[in-house]
Amino acid sequence: MPAHGFPTAEGPFVPEIDCAELAALVGGRRPPTLLDVRPRPERAIARLPDDRWIPLEQLPARASELPRDVPIVVYCHHGGTSRRAVELLLRAGRSEVALLSGGIDDYARLVDPTIPRYASDPSVGRVLQQFPNVSTGCLAYLLYDRSSREAVIVDPGREVAPYLQALRRRRLRLAAIVETHTHADHLSGHARLHLRTDAPIYVGTRSEAQYPHRTLSEDEAIPYGRAELTVLETPGHTLDHLSLRSDGAVLTGDTLLPGSCGRADLGTGDVDLLWASLTEKLLRLPDDTEVFPAHYGAIHGLPPPERYSTTIGFERRTNDALRDTTRDGFRAYMTDGWPPKPASFDRIITTNLTE
Repeated sequence: MPAHGFPTAEGPFVPEIDCAELAALVGGRRPPTLLDVRPRPERAIARLPDDRWIPLEQLPARASELPRDVPIVVYCHHGGTSRRAVELLLRAGRSEVALLSGGIDDYARLVDPTIPRYASDPSVGRVLQQFPNVSTGCLAYLLYDRSSREAVIVDPGREVAPYLQALRRRRLRLAAIVETHTHADHLSGHARLHLRTDAPIYVGTRSEAQYPHRTLSEDEAIPYGRAELTVLETPGHTLDHLSLRSDGAVLTGDTLLPGSCGRADLGTGDVDLLWASLTEKLLRLPDDTEVFPAHYGAIHGLPPPERYSTTIGFERRTNDALRDTTRDGFRAYMTDGWPPKPASFDRIITTNLTE
């Protein structure tokens, strides 16, 4: 895309812009019209703010409704449907029109993680939404099944209003609250969510939690409608740590982070257990497995990542913690460059284990 202009069609190629370019255009002096061409059921799950909606099959008859004095960016889930829509608009004589490369799925992953993402396989029906906490750099997750409207919330923060609002807005029933581990950097909201929804709280079998809960072990599953979360025990950052697999994705808590991993020098952490969890569990997953961590932002001296999710293959190739493929090299990485123990560590741990 030109530095100061809108992409134009060149020969047989359909103009595209990526998510970062769209974010800049939306905040610029001449924001484009955003056009959603997906069917109604997909739009009901997620949409871009302040957009227009014309399903693809209605576009030939309704293209005249679109303004002619501003650019148009067409989007769908991944980009296939929007490509056909852009081709149609170009044939109709529109010039400033382009598709959003990667669709709303990429936009939610790279620009705005509060937008829900849903499985590309319609038979799965899983929807995932991230809830970033900008003050702590933590990520909580809402997953739900579209058919049953059953939901799971993973690693909720202390302020539970956003989760309750999402449940109400989407008419969901909370089936489970899951903690991937005992958090040391923020107060958890599991007790408040349980009080408001009566959903059971699940923790790892090695947890020392003193509140009412259910425990999870390797290969156990948490069903929610037609979908489920399958447990991988991944101790190391903490002894009670779990990772959760779901339809080509894995929620890794603090075990595997973009570009790094969780520290093992606090509480019940253990470097050798963390190495085993990484190399014998997570790195044995397929390269295209999406990774959804419990943290984002600068970690272990690295600059903040550009995305809130990653893949096993990308981390296998680029992760700083895995650069030396030997256990001794990993031990050296884990003993150098970490910040001091948080001042509130003991108080947060105690609170998260007792309430």
